[in-house]
Amino acid sequence: MQYRACIVDANGHENSRTFACANDEDAVVWARQMLHGNSVELWCGERLVKRLLASEDSRAVTHEVHEGRMVPKGKE
Repeated sequence: MQYRACIVDANGHENSRTFACANDEDAVVWARQMLHGNSVELWCGERLVKRLLASEDSRAVTHEVHEGRMVPKGKE
């Protein structure tokens, strides 16, 4: 499925990235990597999947994207 992560920084600048994931759970993991102190809205078409708040940014990434697939970090 196609997803879009929309990031709005503290200055109000918006940036978005489109990516594909198999399901919402994987897409949330992927989008969480984009927090970096800014909130992220995750969309699948017209459906809001999840709003990730900047305060949830733990910097503890457990998965990463490798060749278009979600894999546990360090297991490429």
